[in-house]
Amino acid sequence: MRIESVRTLYVAAGGGGDAVGTLLARRLLESIGGEPALISTCAWERLRIDPVPGPRSRSDFVGLRSVGGVRAEVVPTSDTLPAGRSVLPRLAGDVDARIFVHDFTGGAVGLADQLRALANSVGAESLTVVDVGGDVVAHGGERGLLSPLADSLTLAASIRTGLSVRLAILGPGVDGELTANDVTKILRHLRAERIGVVTPDDVAALHDVLVWHPTEATTLAAAAALGHRGAVDMRRGLEPVPLLDDSAAVWVLDSPDPASFPLASALMQTRSLVSAERIMRDVAVDELDYERRRATQRNSQPPAESTSVVVEASRHQGATFITTRRLLETGTTDLLSLETARVDGLGLWDLDELAASAVTTRH
Repeated sequence: MRIESVRTLYVAAGGGGDAVGTLLARRLLESIGGEPALISTCAWERLRIDPVPGPRSRSDFVGLRSVGGVRAEVVPTSDTLPAGRSVLPRLAGDVDARIFVHDFTGGAVGLADQLRALANSVGAESLTVVDVGGDVVAHGGERGLLSPLADSLTLAASIRTGLSVRLAILGPGVDGELTANDVTKILRHLRAERIGVVTPDDVAALHDVLVWHPTEATTLAAAAALGHRGAVDMRRGLEPVPLLDDSAAVWVLDSPDPASFPLASALMQTRSLVSAERIMRDVAVDELDYERRRATQRNSQPPAESTSVVVEASRHQGATFITTRRLLETGTTDLLSLETARVDGLGLWDLDELAASAVTTRH
């Protein structure tokens, strides 16, 4: 098992959920203890939190702490303009880590400059790109691929920095895009190493964050680590995602070759988010297009469904669990009255228990 022996800057591939996943997998990823983890992430929230489509830039934040002369570190008193549209300040206050924000305004070239300067300022000698679920390994034509832009742009920029880079995948398939089998097949082809699994102790150390953080993928990895097995109804009504033994596994690939990552390779020379979007739209799918459509439809949402109807529909698809995000998508709002159905305090709900709670609530 290879464990990083130099100080690394973790780079959350897809945003805040991957930052939480980094902390969940940190024990397996490093041997240096006693210091807060260094994690850089983009600020890209779901529309329910931030109704503005797409990722935020550093300039959208106020109260960032200066690092190497650049305002980049998120602290509990940081905020966005308008206020309250990022969970990163709360995360910064709840974890033993230093949280930094990077942005995509300069494409892969600009992001590489940001990461290189940040690593130099905090004394990091390498980058560890962390992706929960593993869609960063996608080639572009996969049927379930939904959100490759942030992951691929982040990997491209990290490789461009010239620093030593490794790629870590937590929970193959738990993001509901590529299947676990698809991800692990590619990882084995790339000769990545499965270095271990997240444990209940790892989950316990991060439990207070997992209680409130909206991440779905990291929640699934945590649930698998706690021994839960079944299938999960996730965002957008995707095909239920299985909870497997490997859903809590961590894989590592040293020195990723751009040639093995066609989406990241396609973005290597980009100098703006607009150009990165244009390329991704041609070679795969651009999730920003989806967010823009959803943003225009926010005032024409269908009526909320009853909990019993939601449960029945999920069961019909073969699910045994449902995420908080999926429940909120369906219009379910009375979650406090259904708390007994919540799984270990996570953003995950047992459908059998949910059905029983819904009946009790009605009576």
